[in-house]
Amino acid sequence: MQPKIAYLFILLALSFTACQDVIDLEVPDGEILLVVDGWLTDQEGEKQVKLSTTANYFNNATTPSVSDALVLLYNDFGLVDTLEEQSTGVYITEHVGQVGATYHLYIRTAAGEEYESLPETLRSVPPISRIYTEYKEESAFFDEGYYVKIDTEEPLGEGDHYRWKQFVNNEYQSTPLDLLFASDELVDGNPIVGLEVTTEPLETGDSFRIQQLSISETAYTFFLQLQNQTAFIGSMFDTPPAALQGNIESLDADGKRALGFFGVSSVQEESLVIE
Repeated sequence: MQPKIAYLFILLALSFTACQDVIDLEVPDGEILLVVDGWLTDQEGEKQVKLSTTANYFNNATTPSVSDALVLLYNDFGLVDTLEEQSTGVYITEHVGQVGATYHLYIRTAAGEEYESLPETLRSVPPISRIYTEYKEESAFFDEGYYVKIDTEEPLGEGDHYRWKQFVNNEYQSTPLDLLFASDELVDGNPIVGLEVTTEPLETGDSFRIQQLSISETAYTFFLQLQNQTAFIGSMFDTPPAALQGNIESLDADGKRALGFFGVSSVQEESLVIE
């Protein structure tokens, strides 16, 4: 068994739900839909919103970009920023999200089609209290190498949802198997100890950075649908994959639907070097 599968078992033992997905967003032939991919965080620096048209969610090939669009960021009190198109189809903002504030996007394409994301509230996220490694010998369950684990706290009160993003040697790990997220449904208010956050073993000299993000229930549900329509499809009796609408809505009465997601997150991160 590969370490990725064993990792899933570990998360299930913690009463968490992990996502290991191979994404194939299929739409009817000839139907071209807008795809939105963007997140706002409470970290300093540049945040991106990418606009393209329909393609595989995890496709590494170049997707058709949507240029010359008007992209506006709003919070509870009104307009926050007009995003600048940095490169074709990539719109940026340096606005720092505020915990407790609610945000949404307004998009008008060059063709005049109008879209809006559903409101997302930026929730706080607990800090990572400890990051460390465990060395594992090669076995039927694991490849040989170092695996990173973290300890964190889960605040009392159900309704928290999380995502973890991994960076190895400063490179973001973006394969479908690296998409990890969880709900606090069965672990509410308890410390989380020994949560493994690597899907591949590391070697001596590797640097590793982990980001712990708060996500909304809507984002969590979106990732679950992504998982259910991809990772668990394997027989002729399974439900065929369907395009996931996410939280982007058309404002035109007879407008096309849109795919993708615009979310907001608070971020806590820790790092280490394998020595």
